[in-house]
Amino acid sequence: MEKYHKFLAAALLFIVASCAVITVNIYFPEKDVKEAYKNLEKELMGADKNTQDKKPESRPQGRPEGKPESSIRFELVTPAYAQEPGLADKISEIVKKMPDVVAAYKEIGARLPEIDKVQDRGAVGEGNDGLLAVREGPLSPAEKQLVDMMNEDRRTIMRGMAKAIIRINRAPETQENLKQVIPQATGQFASIRRDSAKKGWWIQEPNGNWTKK
Repeated sequence: MEKYHKFLAAALLFIVASCAVITVNIYFPEKDVKEAYKNLEKELMGADKNTQDKKPESRPQGRPEGKPESSIRFELVTPAYAQEPGLADKISEIVKKMPDVVAAYKEIGARLPEIDKVQDRGAVGEGNDGLLAVREGPLSPAEKQLVDMMNEDRRTIMRGMAKAIIRINRAPETQENLKQVIPQATGQFASIRRDSAKKGWWIQEPNGNWTKK
């Protein structure tokens, strides 16, 4: 009977451990992410044709599959890449291998002249969530559709950047890890949108306040 209880306890421990989710502390290189965003915009939105001749950096690491979730979490710290040279380029190369993100950049580039007109008159502004927000509407049906499409493409880009950071960390691409990184990827994207906004456009600061640039 005692052996049976020991066997049962060991079996239960194995089952619980096999269902545990591994929580990884994802290193987020803010400076390199911001540079990667800018490089991708220049290349994929057609602002700089010469960047297409740039030699790719190292091949991104394959991603392991996530494990089923449970109430048990093991904390792992991944290697830091703060001192790694060319990290922004490596991040860019990973993103450029995501067809949906590449398409999103190109679609945004094609729609810029239209959306600029809407922002010029103050109808929409740059939100701190990286999305366009209505400010001095109303919008016409065509303009609303334009804003919706732009925001959908922006979500695709921010999510793609989060995935790239997870892969750079050689971490599992789980929903939990995405939830950890997406807010940071969003913050950097929104920061670039504020920096590139024209004078007179509405921008939302990280604290939530709206001002005209």
